[in-house]
Amino acid sequence: MLTSLTPLLALALGALAALGFAPLDLWPATLVAVAGLIWIVMTSSGWLRAGISGLLFGTAMSFVSLNWIATSFTYQAKMPVALGWVTVLGLSVFLALYIAVPAAIAAIATRPVARAFFLIALWLPAEWLRGVLLTGFAWNPVGIVWMAAPGVAQMAAYVGGIGLSAILLVAAAGLVWIVIGPAPVHRLVGGAAVVLVAILGWIGDSRVQLSGFLGPPIIVVQPGIDQAERYDSGSAERHLKTYLDLTRDALRRADETQRADLPDVSIKEANIERAPEIDSPIRPSNGKVTGEIENTLAAGLADPSRTAGAGAVINGRATDSTPALVIWPEGAVDDLIERDPALRARLASVLRAGDVLVTGGTGYNPRTPATPYSNSLFVVDEKGRILNRYDKAHLVPLGEYVPARDLLEPMGIARLVPGSSDFAAGPGPRTLVLPGRFLGMSPVICYEIAFPGAVVDDANRPAWIANISNDAWFGAWGPPQHLAQARLRAIEQGLPVVRATTNGISAVIDGYGRILGRSLGKGPEALLVTLPPPLIEPAFPRGGPLVAFLFAIFLAASGAFLQRFQRFGQLAEE
Repeated sequence: MLTSLTPLLALALGALAALGFAPLDLWPATLVAVAGLIWIVMTSSGWLRAGISGLLFGTAMSFVSLNWIATSFTYQAKMPVALGWVTVLGLSVFLALYIAVPAAIAAIATRPVARAFFLIALWLPAEWLRGVLLTGFAWNPVGIVWMAAPGVAQMAAYVGGIGLSAILLVAAAGLVWIVIGPAPVHRLVGGAAVVLVAILGWIGDSRVQLSGFLGPPIIVVQPGIDQAERYDSGSAERHLKTYLDLTRDALRRADETQRADLPDVSIKEANIERAPEIDSPIRPSNGKVTGEIENTLAAGLADPSRTAGAGAVINGRATDSTPALVIWPEGAVDDLIERDPALRARLASVLRAGDVLVTGGTGYNPRTPATPYSNSLFVVDEKGRILNRYDKAHLVPLGEYVPARDLLEPMGIARLVPGSSDFAAGPGPRTLVLPGRFLGMSPVICYEIAFPGAVVDDANRPAWIANISNDAWFGAWGPPQHLAQARLRAIEQGLPVVRATTNGISAVIDGYGRILGRSLGKGPEALLVTLPPPLIEPAFPRGGPLVAFLFAIFLAASGAFLQRFQRFGQLAEE
């Protein structure tokens, strides 16, 4: 029964639900909290009160879990820092609507059991909608808490993140029936729902297999640059030197690891293993780029061939090293790479024969003078040539552009990233074919990794995903949540994900979402690993959220049946 304390209860349950997200990962708290919300909706005296309860629950859950957004406002001078918390509150209320509306509509039914069915059925498409409406904010679907329960998380390979939310909602409804079921049969049904989740976890565990490693060494550079000095022009030279020194040292360690079997290697080097030469079978999707690459592409890019390594001479020195792939984070290079040959030569100076550098930087397109710049990823070879470029497609509102600029700019609203003009958006996912033994990759910049449909070019499936980011903006809670999104995408796609961040959590993740190597702290370091193999394409990339939507339709039909035929609805409740 709803009482005057119900709004406070809904707020408390929402805050409790937030504890299941990273970094705390207390997924049972989210399960219990969602069960409490289902109970409130089932026993509400009307649709308005159910909707308000859903609004309060969702606001509290988002406000606690997204507290890291406020931290980003402390690194700019154009807007008051307090506006960060106003932004978090406003965003939380907006996101809560995707819970409040399903709760209100579900409560129109008069049968409590029908309300539970309707709430789950409506929650799933609403969660999908918030990932696409008004540019979308797909961060932290409620089912992502299963990433702390690895077996259940493996179900994302079949049903995706929204399917994981369906599993959590069904389990939460099962808890409700266990606690308040009026008869043994209801408690039995509720227990069966919980047992089903345990079975899914067992099935998920059984699909995980040991995997070897393939391809050349991969070096992930994390410079440990604090956001407070990230855009300090006086520190740009020191920052670039940090990248170059870390890269040079990591390549030296790669040579040493190749020449000796080390009995006691560090976590950064534990995954090094020689592999047979492999040429990428991936066809390029090179037609998707916003700007123009202002130098000549390397010969053979679209039809990659092996790059000579043994006995080659590069930068004045001989080498017999296996070529390595070096990955720097988002925005690692401040100056315009395409328009500065001296800069490209300096980047290439640390590379050996066959090495390739993947780095974030600012793209430039003179054909669009209103928005000439883009948040881009570049592929550079040891001769300083730009082999390819990717422009970020899913830009962050207020971070990389100001929506409704003519309206908001006079009110003092500005970009968090320095600069007066908005970034241009790229056309979407693409596969970059790399030279030699390097397998084709899908570049993903920053929070693009949070969008299930925006990480892979389905027509040209890559062998792995490169996620470069600058997580130094986001305090203590943002980077672990970003890592969880990357792990979920890895499971959904069955592809390894390599994350390079400025000062967050850099990591190498296999196609099962397991972390095979990660940065040890916020200081400067370089991970030295090799690439996990891609898995056979799972069901989710082929069907998307279709399974979750079909399940939602089934639940809605079941709820309508129980509501329409009173005798069956009464039997379900008595």
